Amino acid sequence: MTVRHPISSDAETESGRLAAIRRRVPDPMYVFLLGFLSVPGYLFDSLARLQLFALFFLAGLWPLVVAVVGTVLGLGSGSDGADEEAPTDWIDMGDRATNVRTLVAMLALQFQPILLVTGILQTAGHVPILARYRGSLPSPTSFESDVDYRLPFEGTWTVVNGSPDRDYSHSWGILTQRYAHDFVITDDDGRTHEGERGPPAAYHCFGEPILAPADGVVVSTRVDHRDYHRTDGWMDPLQRSILGNHVVIEHADDEYSVLAHLERGSVQVEPGDRVERGQRIARCGNSGNSTEPHLHFHVQDHPNFFLGAGLPVRFGPLETDHPRTGPERHDETYVHAGQRVRHVGRR
Repeated sequence: MTVRHPISSDAETESGRLAAIRRRVPDPMYVFLLGFLSVPGYLFDSLARLQLFALFFLAGLWPLVVAVVGTVLGLGSGSDGADEEAPTDWIDMGDRATNVRTLVAMLALQFQPILLVTGILQTAGHVPILARYRGSLPSPTSFESDVDYRLPFEGTWTVVNGSPDRDYSHSWGILTQRYAHDFVITDDDGRTHEGERGPPAAYHCFGEPILAPADGVVVSTRVDHRDYHRTDGWMDPLQRSILGNHVVIEHADDEYSVLAHLERGSVQVEPGDRVERGQRIARCGNSGNSTEPHLHFHVQDHPNFFLGAGLPVRFGPLETDHPRTGPERHDETYVHAGQRVRHVGRR
């Protein structure tokens, strides 16, 4: 749920090398799930040998290993893809010191009681999700939505995290957030804020209106979480929900959008309210598991955050832009990390 800060220009190909590593290593999430076979071993003496399967839980540390390597140590030039530039390299979101602080905060908050329970529930939720799909999870080639989704904001925003492609997925190993996106607003220099990294109000997207992405009915909301005052890589140590203030909307059977990190007191809808596509529902904030103001958005197949499988969705109509490719207009398309995106009227 955090905004991951791309490395500064002195190591601009580092994220490309990380992508190369991810392509070569099997998804450790499936190895991690073998650890649940150890549970009967702790419940029944006759099955004590199953406790050895608990070692597979160590695979859950893989995302932290990648973060440490990419943020602190760097990678040698011999990796495949060493010359590959990440699509987000043009976005200026902090220097290496900010990235290190983010990593330290991630490690420290693993033991915060609420986040510890949240991590366990997220991981345990993978079991019913995989069982529901018999291991064949929704993908851009297998899932097609009938819902007419639009971007959940007006104006031009930047996709800082997220893509239907594994290399630049928001969180490929977290099934709920596999197809999530993080959106910010950048200026012409790729900066997300005015001046130095200061209070949330200094960020271009803070307080901007957030809109319903499609017609639907509000399922749940949270409105009372504080917006953390720091934006220099630290995360709120007193957070009570990784989503912070949020809205969950049902758009169709088994399709629920989640809009998170909203500004405290800005949510304008309540559970049971019917909303229309493009209706203002809240403002962008910095609440929950967030390192700076941004909008987290994803669609899942269940109203419960821990039990829903993430779904890939197309937005439309919109214009996409990237410094290396230029603007393109689409009636409907997926959006990818590094793109500037803007909702446009229908032709």
